[in-house]
Amino acid sequence: MMRPTETFIALIRTVTADNASDIVERMRALADRTGAESAAMRRHLGALAFRLEGNDHLGAAADIYDLIGTLVPDNRERWTRAAAIARLRDLCGRGRFDEASTYVARLRTESDASALIQNGVAILLRLGWEHECRNEPGPCLQCYRLAFELNGGDAGVTTEDGDRLSSKVKNLRRLRLDALLEAGRFDEAIALHAQTRHVTGSGPLSAYDMVSVKALAAAGGARYTEIRPARRIAAPELRFWEPPPTLRSESGGLDMPAQYLAFLDGCRAFPRSNVVVAGDKLVYDLAAHPRRRDVLLQDGLNPDQIMTAAFGATRALVEVPEDAHAVEAGLMMFGLQSRNYGHWFCEFVPRMLAYNDPRCPDGIPLCIDDHMPDSHEEILRLLDTRERPVMKLPPKPVEFGLLGMAPVPAFFPFDMKPGRPFYDTVWPADIFAAVRERILESARERGVLSERTDRRLFISRKAFTQRALVNEEEIAERLRPLGFEVIYPETMSFLEQVDAFHSAALVVGSSSSALSNALFCRPGCRILGLIHEELAFNFRGYTSYIEVGGARILFLRGRTLHHPGVHAFHVSYTVDPRKVVAAVAALENEVASGKPAGFTLSDADSPPIRVPDDNVLRSPAGAEPVRVGSKRLARVTTLAAGPHASPNQGLSALEAIAYLAGEPHSDQPACASPSIAAFIRTWGDSLPQAERDGLLLPLVPRLVGTNGSEAMEHRRIAMVADWLVRTHVPAWFRLAKLNVEADELADRAELTDVADLASLCDHLKRVRKRAAVANLTLRQTGSAVRAAAWDATQQAAWVTVRDALEEAGPPILAAGWDAAYAAAYAATRAYGKVPLEPTRRALQHAALALVERMIEARDPDPAGSDAPGGPIPAHPSAELRP
Repeated sequence: MMRPTETFIALIRTVTADNASDIVERMRALADRTGAESAAMRRHLGALAFRLEGNDHLGAAADIYDLIGTLVPDNRERWTRAAAIARLRDLCGRGRFDEASTYVARLRTESDASALIQNGVAILLRLGWEHECRNEPGPCLQCYRLAFELNGGDAGVTTEDGDRLSSKVKNLRRLRLDALLEAGRFDEAIALHAQTRHVTGSGPLSAYDMVSVKALAAAGGARYTEIRPARRIAAPELRFWEPPPTLRSESGGLDMPAQYLAFLDGCRAFPRSNVVVAGDKLVYDLAAHPRRRDVLLQDGLNPDQIMTAAFGATRALVEVPEDAHAVEAGLMMFGLQSRNYGHWFCEFVPRMLAYNDPRCPDGIPLCIDDHMPDSHEEILRLLDTRERPVMKLPPKPVEFGLLGMAPVPAFFPFDMKPGRPFYDTVWPADIFAAVRERILESARERGVLSERTDRRLFISRKAFTQRALVNEEEIAERLRPLGFEVIYPETMSFLEQVDAFHSAALVVGSSSSALSNALFCRPGCRILGLIHEELAFNFRGYTSYIEVGGARILFLRGRTLHHPGVHAFHVSYTVDPRKVVAAVAALENEVASGKPAGFTLSDADSPPIRVPDDNVLRSPAGAEPVRVGSKRLARVTTLAAGPHASPNQGLSALEAIAYLAGEPHSDQPACASPSIAAFIRTWGDSLPQAERDGLLLPLVPRLVGTNGSEAMEHRRIAMVADWLVRTHVPAWFRLAKLNVEADELADRAELTDVADLASLCDHLKRVRKRAAVANLTLRQTGSAVRAAAWDATQQAAWVTVRDALEEAGPPILAAGWDAAYAAAYAATRAYGKVPLEPTRRALQHAALALVERMIEARDPDPAGSDAPGGPIPAHPSAELRP
């Protein structure tokens, strides 16, 4: 008869990964029968568990650790902890996350040992981080979710890179939901939401087909009345103070949709959102638009949203309303961005024309979001001809017995998906002319419109941080002697603003929400809209809206102050005060003489390239000007990659420059700056055809005559080094949520010489180490990461500065490499959590602005006209004041 210890040892010798569970049960039964509990058996079992764990048989190892815990009551907590860790690793490693959820719930209820929970959370955090570093968002999300559940929330726990668990789960689940919906896997998306909604505090999701109001009415689900038919409108004529490069936005369509009044019975809606649910349909014109695949819908994403939503191509997932607020009847004046003044006026205010229509029943209240400013309600009172009550809706779902709806007057996507150009909506004049006339009529009835027509207004934006005009005070000081008064719209009532603009002859201000009030200017008023360098800005939208009443707007682009992480439309900027004064003089002259100010840009007939300064471009200081032949310019309609043996085979950007300047065929034109040429050569060869033509073709004639002195070339190379350190690296750091390090770099003083990097050597080394992920080499970061962080713009910048870095010595060169690796590592951290493409695109635009600044940097003119601080060159349409 074998002793219990011998039986145990015999059983241990037969254990394999396949039979471990059966053998463990037999050993457990043997221990129960014999009361066995020897140190020898514990040692043998411990060695077995260690061997199984080493061979990645984690489930079997967990069973063994559990058994040891039953045999060794004095040290049971140790073995229970080891079993829990092995079990979690096993279930997560095999993707059995539902079983892991059940196990985590059991640990929470059965365990009174905080150390076990802490160790379990630690192993789940480690597993999540490993998946994150391997760019595996699915299992990464599940591990962080389990850690959140085991820990009982966020308290006392952060991930490897300092984020809260709930933030990780929210970001990763959004990526997974979008990917599943893109693939049409709605059931899986709903299941994923069910697993994670306790982290976000969301209700359950249901799937809905997306339809327009008109389509719903055609199917009998709504009563629909056409107020104004579909029609085609005229394109706006854009005017710029200086010849602009080709705009990078998509011109809004000129076919306006029909304006309607519709009523839905028994529907649900969400204040602060555009989502309306009727039966199994999601009623949303924008979501059902033919361009839906290009549009990034923001409902359910913004911080103030009260529900979750995710949109596929034709179906959407929307949170099922819980504890809805009942409203008998209402007219929809609530929705996404209703609080924003510009969005309010363009998207929401025109609906009042439908609600004023005799076919809209009396007594139905106007329903607005309760966080709107008082000025919005003031506008409603001025527009309302039916004395309707106003109902403020709190942020909770609403069950409407009857909901009246009217459309946005044009196709107006809030944002486009990454890789698509911004859609610059053209607004219909007939709609906004009616709005303008109704508000002015109400203002006259109240006696608030003055008889003045001569005011000169400079609109302050000092109270706002977005799209700030940084040197506003300097410009105001230059305008005050010219009769301008500074107004602060945020301190004025809406009617006071209407009166101010209606009495103005000339308005200068940032192209922002306050400038929307230029709709109320009198015919003939001139407006100078100041704006940053972003060429995808909604110039058509501002022009088509503002010029409804007969005013004319001229845009003056300043210099963007790039701040990574800030939307390109909302970056701050500066404008040269001398140019502002000159543009004002040109607008005065336009009114007096009829001679148009600035340059006109029409989508229909503008050539892809404009010739600056009447075809005359300057060569190095003291040299004769280089002339660009108009006939040659007209022949350059596309750019090819790489050098060519002759022009007949195509022209690269550099070869086109030589061609325009009349030089022999070459990709090293003597008339162009070597540093700019190096940047353009590398950048152009790496870009796809469409981007090469869109970004570089407009620059080609401007590069003729940029070759300058040696000192100027050093200055331009320093500008590129500065861009790499203070723009490129911080952009990726912000995406990786390394905001402190990003700010430290972005806020450094501008590099004016490559040698200035000496003061940053140690700092850049620390930055690179801070961004490093799990000791990955750059090759291990993955091709997607390298393609983004080391894309065409980064390569172009690196080629431009590399020789100068090498000449400056090993420490300076090492600092450059530290910056390059830091960007790639930061992109690795962000990969899988947020898309990389928007940052790459933003940096592409920032690189374009960098090249434009390099072009503008010139040696002082021998005559002194371009000397720093001297007068700006006379503009063709300007008659400067003495």
